[in-house]
Amino acid sequence: MFPVQLFYTFAAMRSTPSLYQQYRLAVAVTFLLVLAAVGLLLAYGKEQSFVLLNGLNTPALDRLMPYVTYLGDGLIYIPILLLTYFFRRDYLVAIIAGILLCTLFSQGMKNWIYPEELRPFSLEAKQIAIHKVEGVELHRKYSFPSGHTSTAFTCALLLAALLRQRIWVIAMPFVALAVGFSRIYLAQHFLTDVTAGMMIGIVSSYLALLIYRRYHEWRMRKALQKL
Repeated sequence: MFPVQLFYTFAAMRSTPSLYQQYRLAVAVTFLLVLAAVGLLLAYGKEQSFVLLNGLNTPALDRLMPYVTYLGDGLIYIPILLLTYFFRRDYLVAIIAGILLCTLFSQGMKNWIYPEELRPFSLEAKQIAIHKVEGVELHRKYSFPSGHTSTAFTCALLLAALLRQRIWVIAMPFVALAVGFSRIYLAQHFLTDVTAGMMIGIVSSYLALLIYRRYHEWRMRKALQKL
């Protein structure tokens, strides 16, 4: 029933139409990216899709990707919260809800449901060469899902709702996708982990906006009661 509920909720979001229209557009772009990732997985499988993407390495990307991956680090929440506080304070409800939901879903799955999922380093036991970036420590377990990707897509979708120009709304999912790619490039995650992170970003941001909508309606009722 979730897709049906999602459709009707989107249709009912009328309190700030442009915000939800922009969010729907960003989600649509993200769905297309998810479909592309699923297609790649179906064509190449978990291991070979990793080898393919991890193999797209250059010296320039070796220098760039360790920085790109920080856009999905938990510390990215700090500047986002500060910017929201100063420029769109009422939207803090959505951002905080998104942070909590994303953390719950990604860390809950990673630590309690799939704690034994091995990272790409395990391919070396199968004599499969992987590209490693010097100075980047490879983790060994807790591979599924990608927490960085979950964070990046949750933030990107929630921020896209605030942007006015369509080109930037469309660009936000691709910024998050760069974070997901960096996790594969740095040999930290498989494409399966990244794809799951993308889906967590969609679900977390959707539920966060639903909470924001309920909060907005509650404030409207309170204001009307005071009249």
